[in-house]
Amino acid sequence: MTTVTADDLRNMKPLRTANHTVGDPAATAAMIEEDGYLFFRDVLDHDAVQRLKQKYMDVLIDWGVVDQGAVEPIWNGADISKFPVKIEPLHDARVWEEFVADPAIEAFFTKLLGAPPFWLEITEYRVTPPGEALPEDPFFGRHQDGFYNMGMECFTCWVPLMEIDERSGGLAIVPGLHKGDFFHDREDPPQYRIPPGVLPNDNWHRSLYRPGDLVMFHKMTPHSGLPNTSDRFRLSMDIRVAPITGALPLIGEVIDFTDEAITIRDAAGRDVTLSIDADTYCRWTGGKRISTAELRELLPVGDRVLASSEGGRAISLRPPR
Repeated sequence: MTTVTADDLRNMKPLRTANHTVGDPAATAAMIEEDGYLFFRDVLDHDAVQRLKQKYMDVLIDWGVVDQGAVEPIWNGADISKFPVKIEPLHDARVWEEFVADPAIEAFFTKLLGAPPFWLEITEYRVTPPGEALPEDPFFGRHQDGFYNMGMECFTCWVPLMEIDERSGGLAIVPGLHKGDFFHDREDPPQYRIPPGVLPNDNWHRSLYRPGDLVMFHKMTPHSGLPNTSDRFRLSMDIRVAPITGALPLIGEVIDFTDEAITIRDAAGRDVTLSIDADTYCRWTGGKRISTAELRELLPVGDRVLASSEGGRAISLRPPR
């Protein structure tokens, strides 16, 4: 593996802006088909973004790692050795719902997609604590979203909630590699990582991000969060969207669940039964593949499930969160 230095990260190629495609869904589709991503500068309502950021700040202040009254998530030196990957208070509060329901946010995505947005209940609240130095492999988080969400026809929307410079890290993307197969190692269960050296180190792109910006990318686009070597926590949110006119997954209540099939009651009260086989990708919140039996224990009858399917067969099953 070629060593990547701090200078390499600072000198990464910038993302190409796509603001000129807003309001022209055909141009938007053509650009994401070419690059595998769309980078929009200052398109999301600042008040909506600020309200979302404050919910993150409230958690960090409550946890004692950011000082009361702070307006930026500057680390106060408290112990963060056991800082969690999943920010459960934000998941429990489902704060993404208020954000996407904001009229200005909904209007932007309707204009962008050419149809009202359908939000998949797949959200990651990213709070990356500061670290002292770059790891040997700064792209250790490299992955393609589609691998862990088989059959989900949607775009990932990465929303920065603060200014994110090269020290804070942020999102990095390898453009143009979304048109082939997965790069994940299928012989490396249960995470099936993309190994070091598979993606070109000299073709990662990132930009200086600010509140109001948006990166929307294809499910097959390789990407990674970069290390945070700043003095503050890095705040962002991942949400998944599709035009409501597209091929949508099934979200609903588990009515029956065996090793061979699952029955789901959708929002309209219809019961849909999907068969399950050895290729069905079952997962929990961390992304790694688990057995159908394990998922049955975690998703009992009465819980909600998110499923992709084809021809009456479940392609993937996961919790909607």
